[in-house]
Amino acid sequence: MTGMFLQLSRVLPDQYPLRDTVQSYLAEEHGIGRVIDFGLIVPRLQQLYEWSAHELEAPGLLRFIDDGAPTYAWPREQRHVWAPPRSPLISAVHRLLS
Repeated sequence: MTGMFLQLSRVLPDQYPLRDTVQSYLAEEHGIGRVIDFGLIVPRLQQLYEWSAHELEAPGLLRFIDDGAPTYAWPREQRHVWAPPRSPLISAVHRLLS
């Protein structure tokens, strides 16, 4: 279990704004990070933003999501940036939790 979190720490940026492209960070992301991001989080982003906006009493958060596509960095038309990579494991996790 510890190895899983150490693996994530090698990928997460240590400085913002990002110094490199998002694609370069995604390319360095390892298995468990992709499963968490694309199998658990991305399919539930709309619900996560809605819940967060309600719980934090911050309706402005909803400006950053449009039909499940984050819009804080790219417009909705460029939602392909958030498309999951093809992976049997990610697909299985997504189906299992749907």
